[in-house]
Amino acid sequence: MSSIALPPPIDGPAPRLDTIDRVESILRAADAADEGPLNLAEIKRRMGVKSIRHSTIKTAVAHLARFGVVTVDPENGVMWTLHDDPAFWRKRVTKLA
Repeated sequence: MSSIALPPPIDGPAPRLDTIDRVESILRAADAADEGPLNLAEIKRRMGVKSIRHSTIKTAVAHLARFGVVTVDPENGVMWTLHDDPAFWRKRVTKLA
């Protein structure tokens, strides 16, 4: 049986939890609306704050990517990929004999 590798640590200061939570909310809403990947500038625009550093958004996305809830494509942007719908997981569970 193989174990899942722990995500690598991220160097430097971490963004505040409310920033990570807001980025998560934006990406979940975009996924629910089938908008496709969002670039970092669009996430920053949707944050609704006047001053937030681009690097802070990038680090918040990196934290979400460490745990496999978002997928990052350098050319297209960031997309929420975690399935939290119970019906999705019921279809994929195999019964042990």
